[in-house]
Amino acid sequence: MNNLDMNWQKTLSLFQGKLDDYGLDKIGFDSFFTTLEIKDIVGSVVTITVDTKWSYDVVEPYLTHLQEIYNTVTNGHYQLHLMTEEDFKQSHVNHEHLLQFDDHLNPDLTFDNFVIGNSNRIAQNASLAVAMKPGVSYSPLFIHSNSGLGKTHLLNAIGNYAKKRDPSIHVLFTTSENFVNEYIQSLANHSMDEFNYKYRQMDILLIDDIQFMATKESSSEIFFNIFNTLISNKKQIVITSDKPPRDLKGMESRLVSRFSSGLTVSIDTPEFETAKAILRKKIEIENVDYPITEEVLDFIATHFNTDVRELEGSLKRLLFYKLICGKKLDVIDLNFALEAFSDSYNQPVQKKELTVSNIKKCVADYYNLTVAQINSKSRTSSIIVARHIAMYLVRELIEDISFIQIGHEFGGRDHSTVMKACHKVQQKLDKDMNYRQAIQEIKKKLV
Repeated sequence: MNNLDMNWQKTLSLFQGKLDDYGLDKIGFDSFFTTLEIKDIVGSVVTITVDTKWSYDVVEPYLTHLQEIYNTVTNGHYQLHLMTEEDFKQSHVNHEHLLQFDDHLNPDLTFDNFVIGNSNRIAQNASLAVAMKPGVSYSPLFIHSNSGLGKTHLLNAIGNYAKKRDPSIHVLFTTSENFVNEYIQSLANHSMDEFNYKYRQMDILLIDDIQFMATKESSSEIFFNIFNTLISNKKQIVITSDKPPRDLKGMESRLVSRFSSGLTVSIDTPEFETAKAILRKKIEIENVDYPITEEVLDFIATHFNTDVRELEGSLKRLLFYKLICGKKLDVIDLNFALEAFSDSYNQPVQKKELTVSNIKKCVADYYNLTVAQINSKSRTSSIIVARHIAMYLVRELIEDISFIQIGHEFGGRDHSTVMKACHKVQQKLDKDMNYRQAIQEIKKKLV
């Protein structure tokens, strides 16, 4: 039983307890009131249905009493609207044309072409879970990250996957900016009923960049009501933002609370292995028919990995430079790549003396992190990987340094923690070729 039904059953129960006050008996209550159903909430209007016109005439005089009790139960200010079941169904038939809408999904953004790595694995797993069973476990799903790391891709992948499994499902992808603009247009056109009906019929609602709705009180109010209706009806909502819910400045606290009630996941900056895998996937999609050396991919994945868009842009620049300046070139090698990026890439300066600080800085730069993040207590997977590698390299490259000293250099950690970290790195070196290659790349920069 959802919240709407629970509140209505409480209302009927309290109403039944006052039958003598209302001049009703149990037979009348059982005959006409027990069949009342709460159907929908649009703004502050709650729609209640009765089975027949005869029942409508009996119940209608008591609607004010039911409304008073319902507002006490919900601590709200709702207006009860009574309809016969037949009239309610007819009103929905008249609105069916509203569900012939563009879902705004990009068919090219799917789970098949989303590259998975340590930086985004949890977000991808959660997205696939809700696409397979929308509304079951993780609604709302809230995904946050900096711009260009794959949030929009995952939203579209959820919608495309769900529609492939069930073409009849109602899915809508929109940005919060478009939602606000559509709401404003509906107010101007006096078509709020149609606006509310459309959004409340969604099985999966995908909202991108929710932070745009902050400080927009009227739009937030209507979204809050739509949100509650969909959640109560066990529908799926997926929201993205550039910040976690608690950091959304200007957003109503009740909305922040609702966003936090489901599952919140993040996407981090792609580490070297993921960045390189993304490049390979983009090369495959672009149908590049000439070889690009591993050195070139390593170079781009190391120096242009702030986000996925930067990786894509760097690859496009390289391919364009090949088209313009390298027509006779059979293979794109590192020298050609350095020439293509000559105005945006600074050649490395002479290496400094090898110290713990230098090693931490080099590892942090490689994984697009800060030294403070490596020293921190964060348990984010990408930071843990970088921290362990930095500890391992300090132990391997600096003579006569103890585990105790290393622990002190990494935020005052216990020596046993450093020992375990180094052991894990050694084990992974023996099994994971990409991991081994990443450490080799870092060591090249240091020695």
